[in-house]
Amino acid sequence: MSSTRIWIVGVGLAVAGAVSPSARAQDTHVKFYGGPAYVAPMRDSDVTLGVISDTVKEEKQVGWNLGIEGRFTKWIGLEVDYIHANQDVTFGGSTIGDTTFSPLTATFDVHPVHTKVVDLYLGPSYSYVNWGEIHLNANGGTITGSSEIGTKSATSWGASLGLDIGIGKHFAICGGLKYLNVDLEMDNGQTADVKPLVARINAAFRF
Repeated sequence: MSSTRIWIVGVGLAVAGAVSPSARAQDTHVKFYGGPAYVAPMRDSDVTLGVISDTVKEEKQVGWNLGIEGRFTKWIGLEVDYIHANQDVTFGGSTIGDTTFSPLTATFDVHPVHTKVVDLYLGPSYSYVNWGEIHLNANGGTITGSSEIGTKSATSWGASLGLDIGIGKHFAICGGLKYLNVDLEMDNGQTADVKPLVARINAAFRF
């Protein structure tokens, strides 16, 4: 079994433990959430494609986000979420194609403020990031002489901050920010700085 699969299975087992009957008996709850996510790359970098060197950047884009959090106690929880977004790739200011940004992230949440209405939480994150191949348009194909550029998956540490506003007993509106210290590594040996900041506003069901 690959290290990636082992990591995903391990996270799944940990969440299952958090939401088990014995865990729920300790005055905890489970939260499912989903909605839009805004992915904003914070960096750009100079790379060489073909024989041309210029600045490459992934553009800001709205995607979607799904997640679950299991609370071990009132103060501590384990959150797992998945984000998917399509992003245009620019080179020298011109769009040359697009890729997909799909991180699966585990976050150790600490809840310093947790009332019936307001729930504030923050913590460290660890992500497995799957980058899609860069599918080139006519402009990108002219520069590179190909129709796509292969990419490599990556792992990354980060940090997360969230705030839930409860609506009744079981529903909430949740917002959050997540920073991932991850870049886009291409099969041609070039690396594009990304280090995205992800903002989300989701609807949540809690029980």
